[in-house]
Amino acid sequence: MLQTSGHGPVADPISVHGAGRLHPDTIRRLIREGHRCVRFEYCISVVAVTFRFRTAVCLTGSWQARYLYGLAYSLLALAFGPWGVPWGPILTVRAVWENLRGGEDVTAQLLSRLEGGEPRRLPEPARPGR
Repeated sequence: MLQTSGHGPVADPISVHGAGRLHPDTIRRLIREGHRCVRFEYCISVVAVTFRFRTAVCLTGSWQARYLYGLAYSLLALAFGPWGVPWGPILTVRAVWENLRGGEDVTAQLLSRLEGGEPRRLPEPARPGR
């Protein structure tokens, strides 16, 4: 993650969907400002086999963006996931549930990777109606 040059350590840019390639300091700043890093699930069934996938990490600035991403991946799972027997319907429901909850928040894991330390729990962002 860190390279050394003649002038000290230099951090590699990190690729995050929705943000391009950002410098780790920029990612830390965005997270402090309330952005979250999330992953979504979807599944695809082919006859008797169902494949479960997770997206790359997406940097989202609001809970609305997380739900829009989640809705898109839920529709993908609903269209292509339930056709495998027996796991298709089970994995489809699981993917839709996770996506409509805003995806899997991996912000703490990404920060841990950036800092090279143990993962820590971040406070949940405030959502309207809670």
